[in-house]
Amino acid sequence: MIGTIARFESRTLLRSPQTWAIAGALAIVFAYLFLQALETYLAAQPKLALQDHPTGLGGFLSIRYLAPLVMVFALIAPLLAMKSFSDEYRQQTLALWQSSPVSTTALVLGKFFGVTIVIALLVAVACLIPTTMRLFTPLDFGVLLCSALGLLLASLAFAAVGLFFSSITRHAIIAVVASVVLLALLWLLGNATSTSSLMSALSVFAIPTHLNGFFQGFISSADIAYFIVLIIMFIGLTIVRLDFVRHAGQ
Repeated sequence: MIGTIARFESRTLLRSPQTWAIAGALAIVFAYLFLQALETYLAAQPKLALQDHPTGLGGFLSIRYLAPLVMVFALIAPLLAMKSFSDEYRQQTLALWQSSPVSTTALVLGKFFGVTIVIALLVAVACLIPTTMRLFTPLDFGVLLCSALGLLLASLAFAAVGLFFSSITRHAIIAVVASVVLLALLWLLGNATSTSSLMSALSVFAIPTHLNGFFQGFISSADIAYFIVLIIMFIGLTIVRLDFVRHAGQ
């Protein structure tokens, strides 16, 4: 049942003109950031030649091209997830799901995996662009794969946040704004300059704290666990919210 809902959700998204408009805008962003990173790399060649262990093109593109895309997907993922339940509220079709044999858990997971399919396709396109340089120069695919994993995990966490807020309100744009605000707060925790013990403790929960290593080619089980826990937590909150709606008869 989860697979059926996921296929239905992904097909709905892929048939939506809004999704293709987002994909078109992303294609422009991908091309711009990639060409800008490549131009910067070529301009830095004289300085890199003086280093004993210069950064390769793969590592350079991970930092200058793939890392900035996290901020892009922090907006795109909630946009893709915003209608998951907001539309159900607005069209008054949530009651049909709740009266069906489908459990709340299966419904939420199906919706999430449907959004995941679309996000994974967009992330794959973004990560495949640097591999075209393999035709001209050797690439460190290990670093690129680490970066792709970090970008995917972060994007899925962003989608889970968007899914939760879409279960709270029937207004999709409010769900997006709330998601972006929360993600911005989680991001800023890692950029706090305060030396207090409280801020140091809170920085453990910051997104950059657990994301930067991926783009440097280091995979930590703690960093992977952070994003998995974030995904599970917001999926769980979505299930709790919809169970409350079901029992309240809303």
